[in-house]
Amino acid sequence: MTGIAVVGQACRFPGAADPAAYWAGLLADGDSIHRAPRADLAGLVPQARLGNPRFVAASGLIDDVFDFDPGRYRISPREAVITDPQHRLFLHVAREALENAGVLPRRAGQIAVFGGVGRNRHEDMVRATLPDPDVEDLTLEIGNEKDYFATKVSYRLGLTGASVVVQSACSTGLLAVHQACLALANYECDVALAGASTVRLPLEYGYVFGPGGIGSPTGFCRPFAAEADGSVPGDGVGCVVLRRLDDALADGDPLLAVIRGSAVNNDGTKDGFASVSAAAQVAVIETALDFAEVTARDIGYVEAHGSGTALGDETEWTALGRVFKDGVVVGSAKSQLGHLREASGMAGLLKTIAVLREGRIPPSLNGGSPARYATNGPGPRLATAAEDWHAAGGGPRRAGVSSFGLGGTNVHLVMEEPPARELPAGSGRAEVLTISAHTAEALRATAERLLAPAGPTAHIPLAAVAATLQHRREHLPHRWAVAAVQPQEWSDELADGPRNTEPAAADGCPTGFVYPGIGDHYAGMTEGLTDYLPGFRDLLTRALDEAGEVAGRDFHRALSPGPAAKGGRGTGASVDLRAMVRGTPGGAALSDPVNAHVVTFCVQTALTAALAGVGVVPAAVMGHSLGELVAATVAGVFEPRDAYRVLVRRAQLVAAQPEGGMLAVSLPADDTAELTGPGVWLSTVNTPNSCVLGGERPALAAVAARLARRGVQTRAMPVSHAFHTPMLHEAAEELRELLASLTLRPPKIPMVTGVTADWVGSEITRPQFWARQLSSTVHFGAGVVRLSDRCAALLEAGPGQLRSIAHQSGIVKPGTVALATVRRRYEVARDDVFLARALGRLWERGADIDWAALRGTPAAPGVPLPPNACDDRPFRAGSGLLGARPRTAGDDAQGVGGGSGHEPSGRPATGPAPLPSDSCGTPPPGTRELLAGIWRDVLGVADVDPADHFFDLGGDSLMGVRLIAMLESSLGAAVPAKVVFESAVLSRMAAAVQRWLETRQDPD
Repeated sequence: MTGIAVVGQACRFPGAADPAAYWAGLLADGDSIHRAPRADLAGLVPQARLGNPRFVAASGLIDDVFDFDPGRYRISPREAVITDPQHRLFLHVAREALENAGVLPRRAGQIAVFGGVGRNRHEDMVRATLPDPDVEDLTLEIGNEKDYFATKVSYRLGLTGASVVVQSACSTGLLAVHQACLALANYECDVALAGASTVRLPLEYGYVFGPGGIGSPTGFCRPFAAEADGSVPGDGVGCVVLRRLDDALADGDPLLAVIRGSAVNNDGTKDGFASVSAAAQVAVIETALDFAEVTARDIGYVEAHGSGTALGDETEWTALGRVFKDGVVVGSAKSQLGHLREASGMAGLLKTIAVLREGRIPPSLNGGSPARYATNGPGPRLATAAEDWHAAGGGPRRAGVSSFGLGGTNVHLVMEEPPARELPAGSGRAEVLTISAHTAEALRATAERLLAPAGPTAHIPLAAVAATLQHRREHLPHRWAVAAVQPQEWSDELADGPRNTEPAAADGCPTGFVYPGIGDHYAGMTEGLTDYLPGFRDLLTRALDEAGEVAGRDFHRALSPGPAAKGGRGTGASVDLRAMVRGTPGGAALSDPVNAHVVTFCVQTALTAALAGVGVVPAAVMGHSLGELVAATVAGVFEPRDAYRVLVRRAQLVAAQPEGGMLAVSLPADDTAELTGPGVWLSTVNTPNSCVLGGERPALAAVAARLARRGVQTRAMPVSHAFHTPMLHEAAEELRELLASLTLRPPKIPMVTGVTADWVGSEITRPQFWARQLSSTVHFGAGVVRLSDRCAALLEAGPGQLRSIAHQSGIVKPGTVALATVRRRYEVARDDVFLARALGRLWERGADIDWAALRGTPAAPGVPLPPNACDDRPFRAGSGLLGARPRTAGDDAQGVGGGSGHEPSGRPATGPAPLPSDSCGTPPPGTRELLAGIWRDVLGVADVDPADHFFDLGGDSLMGVRLIAMLESSLGAAVPAKVVFESAVLSRMAAAVQRWLETRQDPD
C-alpha cells in the first residue's frame, strides 16, 4: 500500500477538547476519568441505581455534548435538536479536522467520509417530546439512524467522495481509517475523513459492574497491570484527515504522521462471541507489517487495545509477545480515558500520532505494577513511566496501533513519523493574518485561539501561519486581518479587538482610488514597497524612465531618500511630532515643481498597476489637483505617453509662474469670504470645517496672523505656488494649447472630478476643462462624498490627507472606510506594514486579495492551526422546539420558541381552530402571522422576518413537507405544495397562500 499521510486531526475526549489538550493530559499525573462521591449524585443518577452496591461513580465524560452551532452548517435549530448529538459532534469534529489540515473542500477534489457511531437512544428522547411523532418518522430516522451518519457530513460540508458508515463495535474508528486508506490507495478519492463518535444518551453517569463483566469495580482502568479489574466506560469523538503521501508532499500539507500499512481480520469461531483470539491478533499484526514492508524489529512502540480486562489483556499480551519477540514498548490510552467503545481506536491513533511527533511515550499504568504475564521474557515491555523514545539506528520512529472489536473484528495500523519538512524562516516582511468566522462572537474566539501569546502558533514561522490562513481556510463573512512582522505584535491587535463588526459584503468590496496632489510628497516615499509589492519596483523604474525621456532629465535621484529622509522602520502606528509640526518635505530635490510633479505622478501610477497585480483594482477614481491627472490616466482619458507630456509641461508652466503659497485653514469655506481679496483666493474645500487658501505669500502670512489672534488653526503647506487660484491662469491657458493637440477619450472607469464634485463624462476631453482645473477652486471633500456613493472603500494611492478628510463628520456615508497605502512622512511605521494593513482592511470588507501574488511565490507549506471557533449553545430534546403548534396573530408575544434562537424557552402556543372541511375558503386573519408561527416551529428559530428565505434559515425538503402538513392542520384545507412554495420568502409565501384561500386557483 502506498504511504498515507495524516494531515489533520480533531477530537473530543474526556478532559480534552482538542489534540493538544489530549496530549497534555496523557503526560500529566492522573487520568481524565471523572469520579464523584455518591452523595454528590443525588438527583443526577436514579436512586435505584445509586443505591445498588455494585454501582461505580466513575465515567469518561466529554463536556457540553449538547452544545452546537447550527448556523455554522446552515442547519435549523429544530433540526439540530432532532439530530443525535453523536452525529452533530462528529460533523463538528470533522470540520475542525479539515481546518487543521488546511483542506478546502471546494479545491480538494473528491473527499470521502468513513465513520461509525455509537448506539442510538436519542430518537426515543425526541419522540417523547413530539405531539405526533408518527408524522415525522422520516425526519427522526435521518436525524438519528446510523445509515445517515456519514452522508450528513458530506452534505453539510460539501464533500463529494464516498460516504460510508463503518461499524465493528470497539474497532469501528480504526476500521474506518483502514477503509479510508484502501480508498486512497485505490484512487477512489483524493482526501478521506475517518473516525468515530460515541456518546451515551440519555447522559449516563457511572455504571453497575457485574461478575464476569468488563466494568471495573474500582472505577480505574489499568491495562496490563497486576491490579487490572476491568474498564470504565467513556464517551469520545475523533477524526483524522488522510491523503496519499505523495500528494500531501506535493501540496505542502501539514504532515502529522504516515500510515505505512494496515490490516483487518476476524477471530472466526471461538469459545464465545465476546472472547478473543491471540492467533487472529497475531495474524492481523503480521499482515499489517507485511503491507508496510517493515519487520517487527522496526517497531518501537505499540498502542495496544488494552481494555483492562484480565482475559483480554493477557490474550493481547500473548499475541504481542509472539510478534515482537525482540522487544517493544506497549501502552494503552484507555488508562487515561477509559473505554470509548466505537471511538477507542481513534483515541489510540491520535495518541500514537503525538508519540511519533514528540518522541516521548506517556505512562500507561494507572498505579500498581505490571501483570505477571507482562514481566516475563525479553518481549513486550509496559510503559510504566513517561520515557523518551529514540528509534534504533537513527531511522524514523515507527509504531503499531491495535483496536479489537467485540465480536472479533481486529484492526492494526503500522505508523511512521513523517519525513522532515523545512518551514520557511522568518522573512522579516509584513504578513497579513486573515482570521474569519461566521459570527462576530466566533471571530473574537477564533482570534484568541490563533493569536494567544503562548498559544499553538507562537512558535510557528509567521509566513507559514499567514499562508495557511490565506490559502487553506475558508474566508467567512466576519473578518479580522492582522498585519505583523513578529508574532509578539499580535498581542496588541488582540487586545484592541476587531475593527469591524459587520460581515464582509458577499459581492466584494468596490474600491474607489483617490490620488492626492503634491504637498504631502517626500523623498524616499514608497521605498519600503519596492521589494514588497510585486512588480512595483519595475513599474516605478519604467515610469520614471519614460517621464525622463519626455523631460530630458533623470528623476530617479529626486525620489531617492537622503540620510535623514528615510521613513521610520518601526511596526507601530506612532507619529514623529516634530516632523508633523515642521511640515517640510523630506528632500531638497522635491522642492523643484517638475521633480515633485513627475515623481508623485509616477509613484501613484506605478502603485495602481502593482496593486492590480494582487487583485486590487479601482471601481472608480478621483484625484486632488495633480492627482486628477493621475486619475484620468488610470481611467484611460490619456494615453500614457501623452500623460507624461501633459505632466511635464504642466509642471514646467507652473514653475515659470510667480511663486506663491497655500494655507490650510480650520474654517468652513463660507467663513473665509472676508479673508479673500487681493492676493488671496479660496483654493480647495476639503471638509465642511476646513479649506485651503492660496495666493501671494505676504498676503497669506497676514491672514495667518489674523486668524491666530482669533484662535483659528492654520498650517502653511510645503508648496512653491498657489495652485487652483488665478495666479496660475496664464499657465492654464498655455496648457490648453498642448491639450488641443492631443486625443483625449471619455473615462473607461467611472471618475469624479474635483472641479464639480460630480461624475465626469466627455467634458473631460475638452482642453478648457483642464485649464479650469488648474486655476479654479477644487471641491475635494464633496468629490469624496460623491465617490463614496459607489464605493465601500476609498483607497489613497500615495501619501495624502484622505483619512483625515474622510473621517471627519459627515464627509462619507456610514460604513465606507478610507485607507492609505503609503504612510505620511511623519508616521513612524514600516512601508510594508502600512500597505499590509490597508490590504487587510480591504479583505475585511470583502475584497478578494491575491495573497499568493503578494508573496510573489507559491503558497508556503501549510501548518496545522487551531480550528475556527463556533458560537455554540445547548440544543437538546425538551428545550421547547419540538412540541409547539403554529402561532397566530392573537397569540401573546412570548409564543413559540420564545427567547434566543439557540435556547428556546417559550411555551407551546395554540393554533387556530381548523376551518370546516367544506369551508368556502375565507382566510383566517393574519395569514403571514400564521405562517410565521409555523416557520418558527419547523425551523426552530426564535423569530422570522417577512423578507426571510425558508432555505436560508436552514430549511430543507423534509421541513417543507412538514410546513405544508402543519398549514393544512391549521387551516383544515390542503393547500397545494406549488402554492405554498410559489416563493420561499415568507411575505410572498403568505401572499400566495392568501390568494389561494380566496380563489382556490393554482398558480400557472
